[in-house]
Amino acid sequence: MRISSLGILLGIALLSSSLSSSGCTPYHPAEMMYTPLPVLAQAPVPTAFPLNTQPKMQAVHHWEVLAEDVARQVHDVLERRVLERQFPVHVAPAGTTPFAKSFHALLITKLVDRNIAVTSSFSDALALSFDIEMVRHGQRFLRTGKGVYKALTPNVFVHRASLLTPSGGGALINQAMLEAAEVNVESGTYTHALPRMEVLITTSLAFEERFLMRDSSIYYINDTEWWHYKQHTLPSQPGTVTIRLVDR
Repeated sequence: MRISSLGILLGIALLSSSLSSSGCTPYHPAEMMYTPLPVLAQAPVPTAFPLNTQPKMQAVHHWEVLAEDVARQVHDVLERRVLERQFPVHVAPAGTTPFAKSFHALLITKLVDRNIAVTSSFSDALALSFDIEMVRHGQRFLRTGKGVYKALTPNVFVHRASLLTPSGGGALINQAMLEAAEVNVESGTYTHALPRMEVLITTSLAFEERFLMRDSSIYYINDTEWWHYKQHTLPSQPGTVTIRLVDR
């Protein structure tokens, strides 16, 4: 049965207090002997990234926030280009999904709000287009298993025997610390249930086959709302076709 990190810390504190009051040799963290890296492996092993955050799109307002940011970038680019800003902007449609239609309308609105000329014709105009790529993940966590990876902190490993006190109570403390490290590695202290769906939305402003601006933004989405962004079905294994030959 797994126990929480808070419960482990409370247990360690109570155990230390009990050992001290019973006349046993107190536990001194300074006496621990650490074995630092390097350790050997036949192949590189996966590691984690630093803790980071990523927005999650769950409302049309979130699409509006992205459209506002894109319109701001287009405005800033045209402010620095005397030639290109003389042409209007044509916002190219990207499909008929709820996101494609709504984001297309929002882009036009936000550009007009910034006094940028927008045209429905694609000739003699800057082309503002966007593309949606949806990614569906499978396994999101790497389980280490008992005894595979045990560390007190990243890059610091410890010998279990080195934490034993004369009374033997240090074995319980050592086991609790190793168990806490394993729980943190396997489940993630700050990691909750993650969506399996992400979208990459790329917006480009081009003129005469030259990119003037390009923005790529990554968002989580609710797993059941994938159809807001893509019309095709979820990625799946290709079907099997059986052909039967009959001799007549």
